[in-house]
Amino acid sequence: MTRRLGYLCVAGASALWGFNGVFSRIAMDGGVEPLELGAGRAFAAALLLLPFLVPYARRVDRRGLWQIALFGLFGIVLSQGLYFESISRIDVALALVIVYTAPIPVAAYQRLRFKEVLPLRAYLGMLVAIVGVAMAVLGGGGGIGAIDGVGLAFAFATMAAYAMQVVLAARQPTELPPLARTGAGMLAASVIWMAIAPVWTLQYDLLGVLEPLEGRIDVEVPVWFAVAWVIVLGTVVPYLLFIVGAAGIGPGAASVVGMAEPIVASFVAWILLGQTLLPVEFAGIVVAVGAITFVEVTRLRARRSADEILPAEI
Repeated sequence: MTRRLGYLCVAGASALWGFNGVFSRIAMDGGVEPLELGAGRAFAAALLLLPFLVPYARRVDRRGLWQIALFGLFGIVLSQGLYFESISRIDVALALVIVYTAPIPVAAYQRLRFKEVLPLRAYLGMLVAIVGVAMAVLGGGGGIGAIDGVGLAFAFATMAAYAMQVVLAARQPTELPPLARTGAGMLAASVIWMAIAPVWTLQYDLLGVLEPLEGRIDVEVPVWFAVAWVIVLGTVVPYLLFIVGAAGIGPGAASVVGMAEPIVASFVAWILLGQTLLPVEFAGIVVAVGAITFVEVTRLRARRSADEILPAEI
């Protein structure tokens, strides 16, 4: 595979993930509860990824099972559930830019746990990212008082869960290839979701509901289409693209390209949902994403590691 094709695959994955939050919001506007959407996504994704897991399942020992279970709980159930709760209340782009500051607590963990010291410019980049998030949160009409406080709290909780997801991802059984690891995590998450939102309690009657878009396109989207997008084009396909692309350009470069998701999401949310950002808000998102990208590039250059873990996704 050429590097150009690798970059195109990763960029395609990032774009699909950018659409994912928007179609998740469409499904929830159509009546699907956030936790039900998270559960349904895990159930269906686990079934679709099961063929990639089964051939390698016997390689996992008891310790590996515990690692997968923890990843399923914190990396999928909590991160997805909290994220869906957040974007059901606040703009998708705002939630995502908060979530994508997860490298900051991850860097703090690496510093405290493993004494990993980054160059000074990386820590300055983190401060700039925090300023960018503050601009995005406070720059809207009415300031922070105009934003749903619960939704904002869920966004920061999602960021914490995503940080845990990144840390736990590095501890997943290496005996499993990437798609098998993802399938194992989804399967573990499905078991946990069964205790929260059992598959037989999901509101399947809502799948036929038509949800009108409130953006610049006057069309009604069936809820089943939005849910299918979240499962197939928002989970399985982009992860396949990311893995294929990362094999061609390296996980480090792939993680940096993947930082485009909040920018894509803000544009798609404007087109389809009518979620308009004020200039200060958009500038804050660009500043935060740019700063976090700078931090990631600096960290990767500092570590010079060829064995970077593939990043998880929201």
